[in-house]
Amino acid sequence: MKTTKRRKTYPLNQSPLYKLRNHRRLAELLKIESKGLHELSRSGGTRYATWTDINPSGKARIIESPYPRLKRVQARLAELLSLIEPPDFLTCPVKGRSYVSNARQHCGARQIVTLDVSSYFPSTTWKRVFWFFSKQLEMSADIAWTLASLATLDGHLPTGSPLSPILAYYAHQDVWLSVMRRARAAGCTLTLYMDDLTISGDLVRDVLVCAIKKDVHSAGLRLNNRKQRRYGNEGVVTGVIVTARGLRPPKASHLKLKRLRDVVTTTTDPAAKEKLLRSLRGLEMQHRQVFKTPKSAAAQ
Repeated sequence: MKTTKRRKTYPLNQSPLYKLRNHRRLAELLKIESKGLHELSRSGGTRYATWTDINPSGKARIIESPYPRLKRVQARLAELLSLIEPPDFLTCPVKGRSYVSNARQHCGARQIVTLDVSSYFPSTTWKRVFWFFSKQLEMSADIAWTLASLATLDGHLPTGSPLSPILAYYAHQDVWLSVMRRARAAGCTLTLYMDDLTISGDLVRDVLVCAIKKDVHSAGLRLNNRKQRRYGNEGVVTGVIVTARGLRPPKASHLKLKRLRDVVTTTTDPAAKEKLLRSLRGLEMQHRQVFKTPKSAAAQ
């Protein structure tokens, strides 16, 4: 049976980025020539395509997508950051973790509270990104400036960059670690899936939620109060129904699966049918992941 080789990670202070002082070495790590590295860090918004995307619900979202050369460098930096050992509570963007494993950590909780960070990338500033590179990775100021400029657009993380998801976490690492410590001190479980924050336990007190909100707001981030939810022993976490016995897909997902199967059956055009089959297989795989019992649970 084919096995997947687990990617090796290391502590932050063992990253090749740690205490970096030399632009030539940085260019080697990012797989770009030194001259090109300086050009990209000084080119600002001229290296991006920007457009407005409308989602199915009609909500508009500005997409800021880097041009290929800058995108490759950002993707390489994201790869280097992803090799730093992630904390247990961070489930996205972490290879091998998903919205399902995020939700599973809250099974059996008597109370669940979900919070949503508003405009996570646009609210993550150049100053915060520079802080991470200079203070956490202990780079020289000029190297930190170069990387913060490579990573941001108009003073914030761009929405379409492959680097933004992992850097949004590290730019606020101090905040999320503080939130984690508060939750654990209260006997609660905390997970962070991109901009979705979930706290669960036998009792999730309002005073804990208020303290967490204060921590988040102190970093310049804002929570969407309209999306805040409090559940009993059954609730929705990152799009999955969490219960005392396990997980299950939401009703809307079951209906979508049924509709897809019906449409596939009646579609005669080969190209259209193949496209629908790919969507169907993807949704069926998602359902299998939700219903799958972890080995640790199966052994109990």
